[in-house]
Amino acid sequence: MKIVISFILVISMQLHLFGVDYDKEARSIEEIFVKVVELYKEGNSKEARELTQSAYFSHFENLEAGVRINLGQKKAYAMEKQFGEIRKAIKASKDEQSIQTMIDSLNAEIKEILPVIKTGAKLVAEKSDDGGLSAAGIEANNNPWSDIYNQIASNLQSVSNAYDSSDAKAIKNAMNKIKFDLYRNTQLEIAIRRYANSKMDQMIQQIMGNVISQNLNLNKESLEQSLKDIDELIQTAIIKLPKESYALAPEIKIEEKKVDFAPTVQNIKQKMSDALKLYESGNMGEAISDVGDIYFDEYEASGMENKIGAIDNPLKTATEASFSKIVSLMKSGASSDKIIAEQNELYSKLQTSLEKASEQTGGWALFIYALSIILREGFEALIIVAAVVAYLLKTDNKKHLNLVYSSVSIAVILSFVTAYAINLIFGSSLAGQSREILEGITMLVAVVLLFYVGFWLLSNAGAKKWSHYIAGHIKDSLSSGDSKALWWTVFLAVYREGAETVLFYQALIFDASSNLDFSMIGAGFMAGIIILLIAYFVIKAFSLKIPIKPFFIATSMIIFYMSIVFVGKGVMELVEGKLFVPSIIEGVSTISWLGIYPYYESLVPQGMMILALIAGIFIIKKRQLNFNKGE
Repeated sequence: MKIVISFILVISMQLHLFGVDYDKEARSIEEIFVKVVELYKEGNSKEARELTQSAYFSHFENLEAGVRINLGQKKAYAMEKQFGEIRKAIKASKDEQSIQTMIDSLNAEIKEILPVIKTGAKLVAEKSDDGGLSAAGIEANNNPWSDIYNQIASNLQSVSNAYDSSDAKAIKNAMNKIKFDLYRNTQLEIAIRRYANSKMDQMIQQIMGNVISQNLNLNKESLEQSLKDIDELIQTAIIKLPKESYALAPEIKIEEKKVDFAPTVQNIKQKMSDALKLYESGNMGEAISDVGDIYFDEYEASGMENKIGAIDNPLKTATEASFSKIVSLMKSGASSDKIIAEQNELYSKLQTSLEKASEQTGGWALFIYALSIILREGFEALIIVAAVVAYLLKTDNKKHLNLVYSSVSIAVILSFVTAYAINLIFGSSLAGQSREILEGITMLVAVVLLFYVGFWLLSNAGAKKWSHYIAGHIKDSLSSGDSKALWWTVFLAVYREGAETVLFYQALIFDASSNLDFSMIGAGFMAGIIILLIAYFVIKAFSLKIPIKPFFIATSMIIFYMSIVFVGKGVMELVEGKLFVPSIIEGVSTISWLGIYPYYESLVPQGMMILALIAGIFIIKKRQLNFNKGE
């Protein structure tokens, strides 16, 4: 069961490594940075920042998956963060030499990791089925030092968090644990001196000692640089350690596989505060752009969005809405008090998300999450699929059922392909932004088709002599072109939910740490599929017993309702994809299940659709009266 459930995840996280020319990507980054420096020297700060962003989005993201898999998530995040630091330095008008030094350091680091990601030597710890650390001296991929590094990296983050809280005691405790418990007592110190480089060990200990002695006397920038240096020096040393060093490593129980999103929330708060300062200083455009970047670079790129979406989708949706509302308030020129109030709302939702994300996930919890995902994401699509199938059966058009089966099959396949494409650049904000835009466009295209099908059904609901009408008009219309509309309607209904469903299951699979956990995810998924199939046959059978006129009217009303909801949600996906900034309407509440959001861009098209629906019904009624009089 574990193999079956994790197959898609393994494929999506590994296959994308083939065909990537790492050397070419590294050269491209280096060439772009040459242009960045030139632009900065010319005074084109904005273009220099945009080009730095391009170096990350267009090239480093192609290296990032290899870094994450072979060197660990911490290393990938640390390197990703440097692109942001260079952008910040440019924005803060740092001197040219400082920026050049940062760029040189990043280029050197990229060159250093190239041999590792090309050969696939893993630093990331591997778990055995019993959850214990593998004995020393086995395959290199089970490097026992990697678990020690992961614990050091976690405590380095604790130091950073303690500094932000001005907690000197916590800084000292975390640094002492790193230096004595994790570095010295595990004999990592001896291994580095003996098998890697004694000077490297001296540097590590010197920096550790400086952080312990200076504590809060260090400024934030110096502290972060020191922690970064410790992290990178230890990573570099561990990569160099041969198998012979494994005998020195203690057998340490692997901690439960879990991502701590507390640093993500802390980063969001800090960056939101910085964005507010920009807004208050009159830089509205930059503030709005930064808030959008926070959503992608922190909430989505960290995996927090998918994690919360898997366990509490309404909370995820509400959190996304808060980000959008902050952007909209800034665009409208709202007072700082209003923006701060909405930021506090966001922080409250993030705190709830932290609590949910930190809950024990295993066994029955994973079963419930897996079951709820497939039911939640599948039910809307099920309604449309069942309605189309029931319609074809009621109108004696069984020969067209193949169009439903083919559209569902292709939609499911493309959902996995889309999820794979997203995973190809997983962790980058470009991936998230592209996904939001894709989902928004898919929803809005679906709206056009749903509206068309809804009117088509409604217009066919008023004939008096159904046997004659079915034998003529409906069969003719299906044979001409409406079958294509039905195919696309079913396809988009399934595809719209598919890729996101796959990503939610990946978030659950990441939390699984035993065969039992994988089995519970599989059981939840299969139980959900069975429930959906039962619901499908019940809906289909029940609809066949309804007289055709009420069936057509009821089906068209459901389709119209879903069309209006999709308009609101589709527009919001485009907003979250940073395609445009919405204009807020004060006093309007968010009602997500109706697709109602307090923005002109979503409410105006919804209002126009309602007017079009009323006008369409009036015209259809008038035509049916004329038609029935002529019968």
